[in-house]
Amino acid sequence: MMYRFCIRKCIYAILICLGLVACAHAQEFRFTTTVSNNTVTQDEPFQIQFMLENGVNIASFTPPSFKDFEILQGPSQMQGQSIFNGKRSEYIALSYLLQPKHVGSFTIAGAQARVNGNIVKSNPVLIEVRKGNAQQQQQQQQAPQPSSGYPPHRGQQGNEDIQEGILRKGEDINEKLKKNIFLKVDVDKTNLYEGEQLTATYKLYTRLPTNSSVTKVPAFKGFSAKDIELPNPPQATEERVNGIPYKVFTIRKTLLFPLQSGSLELDPVEVDNQVRLVKMVSKKGGGRGRDPFEDFFNDPAFRDPFFDDFFNRPEVEYQDVPYKIQSNPIKINVKPVPVEGRPLSYNGAVGRFNMTAVVDKNKLTTDDALTLKVSISGQGNVNLLNSPKIETPTGFEKYDPKVTDDIEKNSNPLSGSRTFEYVLMPQEAGEHTIPAVEFSYFDPAANSYKTLRSQPFTIHIDQGKHIKQDKQDYGTGKNDLVKNDTGILDWTRNHSWFILSPWFYILLLLPLLIAAGLIFYKRRRDYNTTNAAMLKHRYANKVALKRLELAARYLKEGKDKAFYEETSRAVWGYLSSKLKIPMADLSKQLIQDKLSARHINGSNTHELFNLIDHCEVALYAPGQDNRKMQGTYEQAVGIITNLEDALKN
Repeated sequence: MMYRFCIRKCIYAILICLGLVACAHAQEFRFTTTVSNNTVTQDEPFQIQFMLENGVNIASFTPPSFKDFEILQGPSQMQGQSIFNGKRSEYIALSYLLQPKHVGSFTIAGAQARVNGNIVKSNPVLIEVRKGNAQQQQQQQQAPQPSSGYPPHRGQQGNEDIQEGILRKGEDINEKLKKNIFLKVDVDKTNLYEGEQLTATYKLYTRLPTNSSVTKVPAFKGFSAKDIELPNPPQATEERVNGIPYKVFTIRKTLLFPLQSGSLELDPVEVDNQVRLVKMVSKKGGGRGRDPFEDFFNDPAFRDPFFDDFFNRPEVEYQDVPYKIQSNPIKINVKPVPVEGRPLSYNGAVGRFNMTAVVDKNKLTTDDALTLKVSISGQGNVNLLNSPKIETPTGFEKYDPKVTDDIEKNSNPLSGSRTFEYVLMPQEAGEHTIPAVEFSYFDPAANSYKTLRSQPFTIHIDQGKHIKQDKQDYGTGKNDLVKNDTGILDWTRNHSWFILSPWFYILLLLPLLIAAGLIFYKRRRDYNTTNAAMLKHRYANKVALKRLELAARYLKEGKDKAFYEETSRAVWGYLSSKLKIPMADLSKQLIQDKLSARHINGSNTHELFNLIDHCEVALYAPGQDNRKMQGTYEQAVGIITNLEDALKN
C-alpha cells in the first residue's frame, strides 16, 4: 500500500514539473508603450510606439488621445518575428511621429486593444516638454536621418556586406563598429580669405545595417551658414575607402562664409546609431571545427537575387547595439583681405560680380520721387552684400534703400543677385547730375580688387505745384523781441478749495463701495459653493435630457459610437447628480443600494442596468442598426423620466 502511494506521488511530481517547464517555454504576451525620448523641446518631434508581442486573435486597436500633440506621421504598422536566446516571438507594432503643442509635463495614456476576446491596455508614458532654441531645432529638423538596412544583394559584394554584419565568437564589438561605421567631414578648402565661400559636407560611412539620427549639429561660430537642401529620405551612394566599399549618406551640406579672420574651427557633428548584428545560435552535437556560417552562405536560397531577410532563420539571432559617433573638428585658417590696393568703395564683397544701375525717369517735378535701382549679381557672398555708397547732389533728399534678394536654390558656389532701390526726393528745380555708382569687390581667384562703375545720371527737374518755403531770415533787425503784455489774461479763473468740490466726496466714498462689493462677491461665491450639490440635484433631469438631445443629433447623422457615448454620459451623469454620488465612486452596486434605500426596485432598475450594459457593449462593437439605436434613445428617455417621477415621490 505504501509502495503504491510513493509511486503515485512520483507520477504527480513528474507531471507538475512537466507543466512548469511547458509554462516556462510558453510565449509570453506583452502590450507595451515606448517613446524615443521622454524629454523633448517644443519644436522637437518624437516617436511613440505601441507593440503587441505574441498576441492571439487581435480584433481591434484604439490609440490614446493625442490632444496636446500634433500628429506629423502615422500610424505606421510593422510586424515580424524576432529570435532571442533561441526563442521565437511574433510582434505587431504601430508607431506615430508626434510634436508637442505646449510646454509642460504630459501623460499619454496607454492604447487599447482586443486580444482573444479580452480588452487589454498598454502602459502610459510621461513626456516632459521644454522650451528650445528654435534655430538649433530647425537645423536638426533639416538634417536628414540616414537609415541603412540590408537590401537585396547580388554577387560577391553582397555576400561581403552581409558577412560584416555577423558577430563571430570572440570578436570585439567595439572594434567591429569602429571599423565599419564612421563620420567624415569634407571641406573644399582650409585656407581662405574673409568672406570667401567654404563648402563643408558631413557624411556617414557604414557597412552595417543601422538606424541613425543626428543628435548634435555644428554651431558654425564665426561663419555665416547657408544649408543646401538634401533629398529626404537621404539617398545612399557608394565610396571606397582603402579599397573597401562603404554606403555613404550625406547628412548635411553647408555653404560657409567666414565673418572674421584668424583660426576658426568647424564643430563636430554627433550621430546616434542602433546597429543590428547577427549571431549564430550554437547547435548541440556540432563537433567539427569548421566555420558555422559556411553552410549558411552556401545555401542556394542565399543566392536568390530577391533574398531580403535572412535573419528569419531558426539558427541565427540578432543583437541591437547602440553606438554614438562624432566627426573630427576641422581647423580653418581665415586670412584678412589685403589692405594694399583696397578701394574706398570696398564694403566686404568677395567673389565675382556684375553691377547695373538705372533710374526710372530722367524728367520729373519737385512733387515726384525718383528711384535709383542698383543690382549686383554673380557668385560669392551674395547674401552678405552691403549697399553701395550713393552720392547725391544737394538738391535731393535720400532715403534708406529697399533690399531684394534673388538667390539661386541649392547653387554651389552661391549664385544670385541683390538689388538696392533708393528713393530720391528732389527739392529744387533745375538740371542735376547724380554721380556714377561705384562698387568694388575682392576676387580671391585673381587675388586682387576690382571696381565697377556706372554712368552718371543727368536729371531735369521742373517746379511742382507745391513751392518750397524760403528759409527764415534771422539777420539784423529781423529778430526783435515782442513786448510782453502784463495784463490779466482772459482764461485766468479764481482758485477754489478741493474739499468743497463733489470729487472729494466721491473719492471719500469709493473705498466703502469697493469693500461692499468684495463682501457681496464673497457671500455669492460661498452660496454657490454650498448649494452646488443642491443645484445639480435639482437640474439633473434637464441636464440629462439636454445630453440626450445631442445624442439624437448623432443618431440622425449615423454616428453610432458618438451616439452611445453621449447616451452613456447622460445616464451616468443623471445618476451621479440625482443620487449625490461622485463620478469617481459610481458603480452598479452603489446605485442599486441607493435606489433600494428609496424603495425603487423592479422594472425601473432592471431596465436601467440593461440600458447601461447595452451602451457599454455597443461602444466596443460599432456598426449598430439605426432602428436599434432609435430604440435605445427612446428607452433612455423613458428610464430617466420614470426615475425622475419615482425619486420625486
